[in-house]
Amino acid sequence: MSTQDQTQPPPLATPRQRQIFELLLDDFLHHGFAGFTMDGAAQRLHCSKTTLYCLGRTSDDVVRRILVSFFREVSRRTDHALITHRSPSMALQAYFAAMVTAMEPASPTFMRDLASSPVARRVYETNTRAATRKIAELMERGVAAGEFRPLNVALTAHLVEVMLEHIQRGEIAETTPSEAYTELGRMVLTGIHAPA
Repeated sequence: MSTQDQTQPPPLATPRQRQIFELLLDDFLHHGFAGFTMDGAAQRLHCSKTTLYCLGRTSDDVVRRILVSFFREVSRRTDHALITHRSPSMALQAYFAAMVTAMEPASPTFMRDLASSPVARRVYETNTRAATRKIAELMERGVAAGEFRPLNVALTAHLVEVMLEHIQRGEIAETTPSEAYTELGRMVLTGIHAPA
């Protein structure tokens, strides 16, 4: 996955700001962020609202900054997987494995909040489109190299994008986001055939 953000917020200048940022990120991943407010966060984290305003001018700004940072780390891990392997099939396998590992901390509540919050949804959709482009490029390389069968790359990439959106909305029953990403990767790489 990859993330893009047009506005660059000021860097976190103090250890306390960085600590609050990490605490909020951890809280978002485990409990979601639908009910996030500056007042509530200041009370829960025993910090001043001034400290929170260093993260963003509004609650939406803070949510956006934390999510962009999280998905930037997801992107860093998946991009590293891409450059580690020359083989398109191995790179695609590593890409999905890195995505699974990076998304493991994300609870179903976090994923549902990504879908319900307009600010969060825009961040996730940006990352989903970027991830789909990278997967499509790997598929094209794999077909050209003879590692994948001839396939309709645009159609297959679209199916992957749709599944990523369903996972985000929490519409895959009885599975965690990490499990859903794992199964999606298996489906793309091996289909539903049993191992020989």
